[in-house]
Amino acid sequence: MCYTSGLMNRRDALKQGAGLVAGFAGAASRAWGGAYPQGKQAPSILILMCDQLSASALRCYGGPIPTPNLERLARRGVTFTEATCTTSFCSPSRASLITGRYPHSHGIVYNVNKIDYPAIVAAGGSPPTEQGITAADTTTEKILNGAGYATHQYGKWHLSDTGGLPYYPDPYGEHLAYQRDMKAVFERVRELPRDQWMDWYDWALPVTTTPAYAKADSIRRERWQEAKQPGFVIEFISKTGRLNLQVDQVFDYRVAEQTIRRIKAVGRNPFMITCSLNWPHDPNVVPSPYYDSFDPNRIKLPANFASPPEARFAQEISRRIVTDAGDQGEAALRELLRIYAGCVRLVDDQIGRVLDALNQTGRADDTLIVFAADHGDMAGGHGMFWKSTSSFYDEIARIPFLISYPKYIKPGRSQLAVSLVDIMPTLLDFAGQPVPQGAQGQSLAPYLLGQRDPASARAYSFCERVHANPEHRRQVAAGTPSSFMVRGQGWKYVTYPDGEEFFYHLAQDPGETQNLATQAAYQERKDLLRQELDAWLKQTAYPKS
Repeated sequence: MCYTSGLMNRRDALKQGAGLVAGFAGAASRAWGGAYPQGKQAPSILILMCDQLSASALRCYGGPIPTPNLERLARRGVTFTEATCTTSFCSPSRASLITGRYPHSHGIVYNVNKIDYPAIVAAGGSPPTEQGITAADTTTEKILNGAGYATHQYGKWHLSDTGGLPYYPDPYGEHLAYQRDMKAVFERVRELPRDQWMDWYDWALPVTTTPAYAKADSIRRERWQEAKQPGFVIEFISKTGRLNLQVDQVFDYRVAEQTIRRIKAVGRNPFMITCSLNWPHDPNVVPSPYYDSFDPNRIKLPANFASPPEARFAQEISRRIVTDAGDQGEAALRELLRIYAGCVRLVDDQIGRVLDALNQTGRADDTLIVFAADHGDMAGGHGMFWKSTSSFYDEIARIPFLISYPKYIKPGRSQLAVSLVDIMPTLLDFAGQPVPQGAQGQSLAPYLLGQRDPASARAYSFCERVHANPEHRRQVAAGTPSSFMVRGQGWKYVTYPDGEEFFYHLAQDPGETQNLATQAAYQERKDLLRQELDAWLKQTAYPKS
């Protein structure tokens, strides 16, 4: 894919001595200096995020799914075209967003849940026992709440029970508040024949599956049962289709509604509100009219769909979702992509409702808006779907990341190597608050305001996958098996604990179809990225073996 850039790459900037180019130049003439210019009020902050959204899916990133509300946000702000997550797990990436630290540093390296899901445990899933964020952690919201901000979080949290955090006075989560609201509905659904509803972490979701998908799934189900795949995995994938609920009954609609109410009621003091939507993450269902908005037979598959993944990933669930359906695999993938696209459109509509509500309050110009996802989804890339792969393909690692603050930031597109760890220092910088010493991200404010040469920015972003502590503590033990990605300047390097390496020239091979790791002509460049990775591991104090 080709993007129009608002920033030069680091090499060209160094060569030409150039600063910011069209789209950013002149955005502001003075530094914030850790505090707002005299007479300026700190902005309110609105974080809009969703789960498992690949940047390549969105039209504003050159993708196929039209998202008019995200596109209007992009037109008013900066689109970071090279943004990455810190890991492809939900909880660790979300912890990086609010702490400004990488997973191995904040210690949350696997998914956190404080709710015991009996159905999953009974089906062979692991009990959710990982430690999450506590009131003792230094987070963006904790700092801003102490500085007088009204702080609120609505929607998917996935970092422990928010009721224990004093800076979230009225959380609305997926497994407490939403299940309470939907109790009567879910009870009625559970009276239906068992093949007509999905148990998704104790949500009872009525689903209609097409005969074509059911045919594909029958092939896959037989193979998975023979391989003794966990029952809850089979349920999430097999019961795919139209969600038979009204739009205003779904979780993401309710989250947007809570956000809208708070925006209208918060008063004139600055606020920080996080609106965190679940889709397009599973459950792989979506209600009408979104389900009907896309014809699976007309969906254009990714350019690298026919390029199978490297052998290392060929037997992972994300690939077997397609291959284990036999000759019906492509048809099954098209149905999954149809639902994925419908979920993205539903998310976009909820974001539109929130943006409209903000405009109605007259506070849009004084509000800094961030949109991001915690990680991506294979979404057909390399013939794969879902996030259950140990790869670092761009479909998983590259995320959408938009920042809008029209009063001070001119719209444009940026190629800076940004990551979720950069959100905390950026928000604190704009809010005039000191960035805590332990933060590992970089503030993007000086680049957004035209005050700093992009050549001085971090040249690479980093992503990791670290095995959970066997004692379920927030501490990475020495010798823990881990894999890492370093990405930037048009290249990507990945290394695994057994020594296997992957190296891609993204500028020439954006689909990551040619692994150059063993080719002599690329050893010097590969070694450069390996050195960058080693330096980053040392700088961020990754535990030594």
